[in-house]
Amino acid sequence: MSVRFEDTSDGARKEIEERKKRALTEAAIQLEGEIAIRTPVDTGHLRASISHIAPLGRSEGGGDRISGAAPEDAAYVGTNVEYAAYVEYGTKYQKAQPYMRAGFAAAKGDID
Repeated sequence: MSVRFEDTSDGARKEIEERKKRALTEAAIQLEGEIAIRTPVDTGHLRASISHIAPLGRSEGGGDRISGAAPEDAAYVGTNVEYAAYVEYGTKYQKAQPYMRAGFAAAKGDID
């Protein structure tokens, strides 16, 4: 009787990497949605700018959406609109409307 061992660790590593990329991308899409539905609307510009960049792609569209490339082990969700932080944290003239933090809190359980 002979025993033969075959090393399949390369295939397993590739599958783990692909699953990680899929999970990061799905989490970014879910987080983008949770943030967008909580974004206060005046003109709709801020809400429309909420976008993501993930290993398997990015939000469609252009304008004030975030741009660049995500590394294989990270995903980003946000906006490039200049006044976004003022809406999130408020000013001495305007009350804070924390849409980003609220969206993250809503998505956190599902993403975990």
